[in-house]
Amino acid sequence: MIRLLSQGKIQANAGIVVVDSSRRMVSLNRRFIEMWSFPQHIIVSQNEGQALELASSLVENSDLFLHRIQEIYTHTDLEAYDTFKLKDGRMFERSSLPQYLEDECVGRIWKFREITERHQSKTLIDIGNKILLFPANHNNISHTKL
Repeated sequence: MIRLLSQGKIQANAGIVVVDSSRRMVSLNRRFIEMWSFPQHIIVSQNEGQALELASSLVENSDLFLHRIQEIYTHTDLEAYDTFKLKDGRMFERSSLPQYLEDECVGRIWKFREITERHQSKTLIDIGNKILLFPANHNNISHTKL
């Protein structure tokens, strides 16, 4: 049976799932379920393939999303970090680490955090900087005598 991770301070705002070497979801937290709106049958099945099918239907670029996951699984020792956008406008940060037992990789730990607000703030700052910098660029201004 799948085990719910305890809600520690470090996990409070992150959705976490642990996947074993057979790609079964063996442990996850409530935030992970909420972030992806996974139905009970996917959680109970522990089937990562079903979870990925649903998740990929929610992201803007499903091909890239799935390609990146396959790349991470292909390189078992890879520590990965990336961000992606969902169709509903939310932005997620994804990180993944291999899980070892002695010297053997026995699975992966995946952590997801919603970063929509941080991303929007950064975008507004970037836009603000461009607007503020625009008037200071006098090289492209032509002066015409009237």
